[in-house]
Amino acid sequence: MLPRMDGYTRNVLVVESDPTERERLAAALEGDGFQVLLCSGPTEPDYTCIGSRSGTCPLATEGAVVVLDMRLNSEMVMAGTPAEDLLGMYLESGHPVVALGSRPGDETPGRLLRLRRHPETGTLLEIVWRLASPRGSGPAPTSERNLRP
Repeated sequence: MLPRMDGYTRNVLVVESDPTERERLAAALEGDGFQVLLCSGPTEPDYTCIGSRSGTCPLATEGAVVVLDMRLNSEMVMAGTPAEDLLGMYLESGHPVVALGSRPGDETPGRLLRLRRHPETGTLLEIVWRLASPRGSGPAPTSERNLRP
């Protein structure tokens, strides 16, 4: 049984360049009741994100939580839209963000939380639930609730 989600954000945008990891993250989130949109981030030929041109991401629906891998293709080729610019754009648009990366950085409870890349499913779900909650502390992910007697 899926949890009640009254007052919670149901949408999550996953921005991840690795297609296997993108699908893994999406499957975990969808399995826990979220509606997921996927984006590979900036790609060839110029590695520029549509959102960076317009100032808003057309895939980030109102109130969506964004899961953003900070190691995008644009970072690897050092061209186009950097992940830090995308992070700023999502935050300025009012989206709570889970930033996936290997470098520590500032966090803002309820707005920006950081995890290592390729997070464990339970950890990712816990953080997304927390950001999806109107009060910043969502219910336990479905997978954890199902383990309890």
